[in-house]
Amino acid sequence: MKGTIAKAEFKEKYDYSESTYHRRMKLFRNSKYKQGYIAPSSNEVYIKTDLYDQFLKDLSDERLGYQIIGEWDG
Repeated sequence: MKGTIAKAEFKEKYDYSESTYHRRMKLFRNSKYKQGYIAPSSNEVYIKTDLYDQFLKDLSDERLGYQIIGEWDG
């Protein structure tokens, strides 16, 4: 699947421990980006990294209180 990586690769790429992985995936699976979590079986998990990166950005923006007010055309 294009743009997806397996759980082990994902944990390595983001340098997540098992507990951090589970904590973040719980949030990710319950977000508007949940289609980025693909689990054909309980032992086989893939994550769409482009959606996960957007999820992290939105999570950070929400935590810091940022609000999108329009596109900046620089």
